[in-house]
Amino acid sequence: MQLAEERRQSILEAVEREGRVLAAELAQRLDTSEDTIRRDLRDLDAAGLLRRVHGGAMRRTREASFGERIERDLARKSTLAQTLRECIRPGDTVLIDAGSTNLALARLLEDGQAATIVTNSPQLALALGDFRRTRIVLLGGTYVAAAGAVLGAWTLAELQQLRADLCIVGICALDPERGLAASDAEEATIKAAMVAGSTRRAAAVLNERLADSAPFAFARLGELDYLVLEADAPPDTIARLRQAHPGLDLRIASRTRT
Repeated sequence: MQLAEERRQSILEAVEREGRVLAAELAQRLDTSEDTIRRDLRDLDAAGLLRRVHGGAMRRTREASFGERIERDLARKSTLAQTLRECIRPGDTVLIDAGSTNLALARLLEDGQAATIVTNSPQLALALGDFRRTRIVLLGGTYVAAAGAVLGAWTLAELQQLRADLCIVGICALDPERGLAASDAEEATIKAAMVAGSTRRAAAVLNERLADSAPFAFARLGELDYLVLEADAPPDTIARLRQAHPGLDLRIASRTRT
C-alpha cells in the first residue's frame, strides 16, 4: 500500500490529468478504502490543492471571464442549446440572460421563433441583430466585461418592469438540494429578478456546473420549469434531481444532434 503522501500525490496527479475524479474509483485504483480517500480529499481541499465535490473532487480553478468561456466547449454548448430552444413557444417574449451557452442558443434561433427577445448581453443582441420579425431589446446598465453583461441598479429597474413568458437564466453552479447560484453578488441579484419576473424559467447546464459551487444563491431549483443536461451527466445527479423535483421538466441533450 502507498504511504499517505504518495497516495495524496497520486490523487492530485489524477485530478490534474482528468479534471474530475470519483472517490469510489480512486479507492479501487489506489487499493484503499473510500473513507481514507474522503479524508484525503477533505485535507487536500483544505490545503487549496483541489475542490472537493459530491462523490469526489475536481480541479480548483478560477472562474473564467466571458471572453474566455465563449471559445470553450463550443460543440457541447451547441448541443445543449438545440434542446434548450425547444422550450420557446411561438409568440413568446423571451428574456435571455448573459452566458456562453445562452450565446450558443442565440446563434441557433430563427427569426420569428419568438415575438420579442430581451437580454442583458450586448454580444447576444448583436448575434440576433439581423432579425426582422423578432424584436430585440437590450437592457440598459453598466457593462461588466468579465460577465459579458450589463448589471446594476438601472438593469434591475428595467427588469422589474418586465413580464416575460420565458426566462433562460445562466447558472454558475447547480445543486439538487441548495439550488442555483452565481459567483458574483451583483449577477445573482439580476438573475433573481429575471426568475421572479417570468412565467416560465429554463436553464442549460454543463456537467462541470453540476459539480461546482458558487457563493451567491439566487433561486431554488424548484423555480425552474425546464432544465437541460448533457447526455453524459452523472446518473446519480439525474436521479437526485428527479427525486427531489418531480415537477421539473428535465431534458437530456442528445449526442447525435447536429
